[in-house]
Amino acid sequence: MNLLESIQNSFLPKKKEISFALAGGGCKALFALGVGERLKAWGVKIKEISGVSAGAAVALMIISDNEEAGIEYFEELLKRNKSNFHVDKLFTGKRPFPHETMYRRTIRYSIDFEKIRQSGVKIYISAVKAFPKRTTIKNFWNKLNLIPTTMRAVIMDDRDKEKGVPHSRVDRIIQKWNLKEILFTEKDLSTPEVTEQIILNSSSIPPVLSFQKTGGEYYLDGGLTNNLLIEHFSNLYKKIAVYYEDVTLFGKAESMLRDVFLIRPNSKLPIETFDYTNSIGARLAFEMGREEAEKQKSQILKFLEV
Repeated sequence: MNLLESIQNSFLPKKKEISFALAGGGCKALFALGVGERLKAWGVKIKEISGVSAGAAVALMIISDNEEAGIEYFEELLKRNKSNFHVDKLFTGKRPFPHETMYRRTIRYSIDFEKIRQSGVKIYISAVKAFPKRTTIKNFWNKLNLIPTTMRAVIMDDRDKEKGVPHSRVDRIIQKWNLKEILFTEKDLSTPEVTEQIILNSSSIPPVLSFQKTGGEYYLDGGLTNNLLIEHFSNLYKKIAVYYEDVTLFGKAESMLRDVFLIRPNSKLPIETFDYTNSIGARLAFEMGREEAEKQKSQILKFLEV
């Protein structure tokens, strides 16, 4: 925050404490990183924060005050990565997708565990727990089948949501496989290693990010059941949420959404969800988040006054 922003903040409303929800979206979540950076620059205090998938990583980067450092580090990784699928690694038994390694490195660099612990911010991160790990042939084939079946159901359900027609494929899979939404909070973030794993649990989208397992339990992306966690916030603070597609809001009560200031990109973001080669698009997505927040600054601050 520069001197001018500090002077301007002295004239802003004093009640600027919020609950901040960040949807999942892979590289699109860099837009939310920009929004969060601007909110804090205005003196807005984040008291509660939620994140799903990449939104969880970005949420903790914001609490760590590492927005700029995080985007710079991620940019450098993307500049050095020439492909989203390395065929040559298949012949050496290595994972052909570079995403998980790059994602973990960014998390480790950008998240300040001690600062998060000392912040006092309430944190909510969701993942979907699959089934216990058992060393049986049947369980192995179940796991192989669950991944493509689930991803296909998500895509087809999203198409139906956009058309406004009934959808139940994901619900049927959840019931059949006994999938369960798990909510992690700041109390679960006991060490840097555990914190990193919780983010990966929430972000597990095979085959790009591997099927995560912790303590004998498998986890899938939290966005399977709820890609924008606003339901767990208290009523103590104003709520602001960042999302990317209208389907994210499908099924949420209108009465609940009326109390939330919703922010989404006003044009197509310059990077795709899993494009880990586009360093320019990553930076532009971050800057678009900052710009969109600035465009809506007066509306946001008015919302916080009421």
